[in-house]
Parts: sequence; C-alpha cells; structure tokens
Amino acid sequence: MDLGQVRTLVVKSRGHFRAAFDDFAPPERILEVDCPGLTTPNLKSLPWRYLPRPMYPIDDHTTWSP
Repeated sequence: MDLGQVRTLVVKSRGHFRAAFDDFAPPERILEVDCPGLTTPNLKSLPWRYLPRPMYPIDDHTTWSP
C-alpha cells in the first residue's frame, strides 16, 4: 500500500504508532480520539483518588519541573 495516496488512516493504538508513521504523519496532522478502552489520552477524565495535587498535566496552571 502506498500511504502517500491515503486521505485518512485510522490506527487503534495509544501511542506506539508514532514511531512507525513519523515520516508519514507529522504531529500537527495526528488527531487523538478519546474513546472507551484500557486507557485514554484525557488524563483529567480518570478518577484519581490518591494523587497528590496539583499534578502536571492533570491540573490547570501547573508546570513541569524535572
């Protein structure tokens, strides 16, 4: 299959597809969809009970500090 001729490609994967399609689809052309499954790209939707707050990237107005 020549991926250069494909208008839309759906990949059922959480993240490891990026390595295979890195040259084909730059990040600005990738759309992540939040649908039922084992995990979600929307971390704010998970029922966190024992997570210290605030926590990046879940809480707004937080920054990453290594």
